[in-house]
Amino acid sequence: MKYAPMRFDGMSLRHNPAQLSISGKSRIKEYASPWFHADSTSLGAELRRISGEGELSGRDCIAQYQALEQRQQSQKRAKLILPHLQPLYAYLRELAVTAKPTDDVLYYRFVFIEAQSPRRSLPGCAYYVTAVQGESLWDISYAYSVPVERLTALNPQIPYIDDLNRGERVRVC
Repeated sequence: MKYAPMRFDGMSLRHNPAQLSISGKSRIKEYASPWFHADSTSLGAELRRISGEGELSGRDCIAQYQALEQRQQSQKRAKLILPHLQPLYAYLRELAVTAKPTDDVLYYRFVFIEAQSPRRSLPGCAYYVTAVQGESLWDISYAYSVPVERLTALNPQIPYIDDLNRGERVRVC
């Protein structure tokens, strides 16, 4: 099965990472007392860390790496699309070449840190958003914390969840 390529900030990588790791932790506060029972409470989840290794290929592999490097140096939050996962917003925290580049192959490793969605919570029901270029129902699902199954039920006019037209109205609730 062929998967869609990894994308970050509008840049499509020709090959998906050979290794991909996604980690997240729950923040738990433990309380201990010599007179009472121990207790704990959840403080929510930490933001996920996405790391991996891959290769850039083609005669422009160094230019591809430099484009990623520029995105890292901009320190801006952008949409990250990975195979098998719902899109998320992230910062490119680390980027490094792992082997001496050749004319047409460059091996690299990366670390992304999840960012919170740039959109606010919903003000009520019968709420619509307008899709921007390159957006999908997955993106809207993540941004508004609405399951993609709910969005597909609310928007039967949208045949493909991975491809919205720019300006297309999407009902969120």
